[in-house]
Amino acid sequence: MSFFQGFVEGFAKSADSSIKTYLNSDNQLKSKLAEKRIARGEIEESRFRKDNEKFSRELKGLAKKAGGTDQAQYILDKYGYDEGASIINSLHTKAIAGGKPVNQIFKLSERVGQSATIQQLADFYTPAMKIGSGESMKGVGGGISKLLGGENWIQKAVMKETDATVGKLTTASLQDVPEALSALDDIEDYEIGYNINPKEEYTRLMGVATNFLKSGNADKASRVKIAAEANYLTFMNSQKSDYSDSEIKAVGKRIEKDFVSVHGIKGAYDISGNFTKAADALNMYEHALEKTADLTKFAQEARKIHNINSVDINLAITNAITKNLVPIIESSDDAFGKSFIKLSDQKLFTVGASSGSSATAKNTQVTSSITGNLKTQVSSTVAKIASLSGSAQQLAILNAKKTFSADSVALSALNKELANKGL
Repeated sequence: MSFFQGFVEGFAKSADSSIKTYLNSDNQLKSKLAEKRIARGEIEESRFRKDNEKFSRELKGLAKKAGGTDQAQYILDKYGYDEGASIINSLHTKAIAGGKPVNQIFKLSERVGQSATIQQLADFYTPAMKIGSGESMKGVGGGISKLLGGENWIQKAVMKETDATVGKLTTASLQDVPEALSALDDIEDYEIGYNINPKEEYTRLMGVATNFLKSGNADKASRVKIAAEANYLTFMNSQKSDYSDSEIKAVGKRIEKDFVSVHGIKGAYDISGNFTKAADALNMYEHALEKTADLTKFAQEARKIHNINSVDINLAITNAITKNLVPIIESSDDAFGKSFIKLSDQKLFTVGASSGSSATAKNTQVTSSITGNLKTQVSSTVAKIASLSGSAQQLAILNAKKTFSADSVALSALNKELANKGL
């Protein structure tokens, strides 16, 4: 054997030994990295399951307090989980103490398709498992290993080997969740912190109204003021067996405002609380006034004849408008029982529909006699309008203005005399 041949064979054995050493070293590194990744996945899976169970328990309670999964999802989506959960808990505590149920403070659009489940919401809010992308493994391993296995072979090998174990875990919280519903009558920030003490709440809301007015938002200021006055008078007179004139007027105004908000009737309130409607919403507003008159009469009868508490009447009517169902009074068969209000399956408000309500009937005398020379009819028409009250009076004004609109001079005279009467 020549010296050169011996040198080559010796070098080959040495190189082979070195390659095996590199490969063994890198295989050990690969195994350790895979073990660490799997261990981390197991830890994250355990954490995820505990967090997921916690969110599931909390969300069940929040959905119950909010009046449904859709309501809870809407508040949590609007304010974020922590603040939203705090708001729901706070409002529920007040509801138990005699305040408004959470789902009556705002109204959501109708759901098309299935609502989100508690489990879907729990998965959505549980922080996803973080096991790493394998980015930190790039470039590890010896040069010969790279030469034989390709660039970043250890990273690719570890990811391939561990994906079967941890791959599904990383997508556990990425399933589709139905979108939160949009609001027809949104929850206002000033409604969140309401006070169940009627006097303190009245003072607070009047301050809110003043701030809106200062910022130039007369519509919002009037809406808050209408709600404040109606709620205050209702609570203050809750022990009486009948509504006072001022109370029933305030309640009627609040009912009208709720119809306007819930059914999206276009227009705005001025600082005096008068609603200026858009031309394309005239029929809807007329219908709202008719239904307001119906509900005002319903409230009077529920309180005076059936001796139902005014606070319960107020909540029942709000619920009826929100769910758009006609409220009815259920008398107890028990001689010692108490009548209560429930919702029928009949629609309360039908957009564009005419109504044969008492408000319409009362105003027939106002509109039917307005013929011929309109200007000469102004005084008698205003006198008849002044004899009415509440929503019936507002509907009469609306009908009169529609009739007098055929004569601009007469309409001007009508508006002037109405203003002089404070109408």
